[in-house]
Amino acid sequence: MHVIIDPADRPFIHRLLGSEPDTIDASSAEAQRLQQALVIARQQKNHEADLDWKRNALYLVLFLFLYGVLGASLTLDLTGLAQDSLHKSIAYALAAVPVLIAFSGLFISLLFLFVTRGSARRLRSWDQGIWVLEKYTGCNLSMQINEMGARTTNYSQSAISVALALFICVTWVVMYNFFTFTTSGVIGSVISLFITTMTYVMLDIQLLKSGKSIAIDEPQFPADDEKTP
Repeated sequence: MHVIIDPADRPFIHRLLGSEPDTIDASSAEAQRLQQALVIARQQKNHEADLDWKRNALYLVLFLFLYGVLGASLTLDLTGLAQDSLHKSIAYALAAVPVLIAFSGLFISLLFLFVTRGSARRLRSWDQGIWVLEKYTGCNLSMQINEMGARTTNYSQSAISVALALFICVTWVVMYNFFTFTTSGVIGSVISLFITTMTYVMLDIQLLKSGKSIAIDEPQFPADDEKTP
């Protein structure tokens, strides 16, 4: 049985097989290679999902710790130190502790947001690859199961993780700017907004640069007249 490759799927299939067939025979070597690729893709998707769950749990535990430390820092009584001129500098330093904790939470929450987005993109790419491979191996189980659950409550796990990361990031942005405003006033709040924006932009640019593929230079051979005898 021959299966005609759809034009939209041909670049993916051609790059995977290293050739450019227009049809796939069920008993051909190309079909066996696609079947092996499907098994590997399913295993890799499960591995990515398992790492995603563990990574999210680790970040959530870290955020709970930061929330607890921030709450404990707000219970410090600095009235006695503020009245003593010898300890005013200590009081000012302790008053800045919530700001430092909030900025740490902001930075980590931004990393959590970028990591979650990257994980969601990889899982979506694996899903799309599995659906294409199943189409030409005669086993479109994933597509059928996905269409059976297409209801208003068919939420994506990756979308839920991204929404949670975005919510946590917004809470830390609000807390960082609030504590900066309470300690430094309007000017400090404006500066904190600028720092927040620049931190997001620099992390976004740096992570996008690191995610690009690095071209490997071909080895340079000396010319014939430059070769030693």
